[in-house]
Amino acid sequence: MEKEIKQVIKAFIKAGEERNIEMYNDVLHQEFRVIANKYPTPDKTSIIPSAGYIALITKKVIGGTKYEVIYNSINITQHSATVRAELKAEKGGQLVTFLLVQNMENRWQIIANMAVQKK
Repeated sequence: MEKEIKQVIKAFIKAGEERNIEMYNDVLHQEFRVIANKYPTPDKTSIIPSAGYIALITKKVIGGTKYEVIYNSINITQHSATVRAELKAEKGGQLVTFLLVQNMENRWQIIANMAVQKK
């Protein structure tokens, strides 16, 4: 299961790097959300639904960055998983917590992600 989960994370990161919306179809759950704490201002927390996230990718507000992935932990409990990973970029990077669920076909999908930007 760990290998399958890593493949989903890798596909998610590659889709963002290439800004390839089609690649998200298999890896994002239909209820996918991004949790952005202290965004857009320090006193706010934004919950960005899948459509909003895809719009940001399409408008090139986010995405386009190549990352090296370092997995800090993968915890699997039956049909749910939590992954903590560091995404290293040329300049900075992110510490990301991914929440994954298995769909009806037992394929892993990302249902939420929360990132903290590194400088």
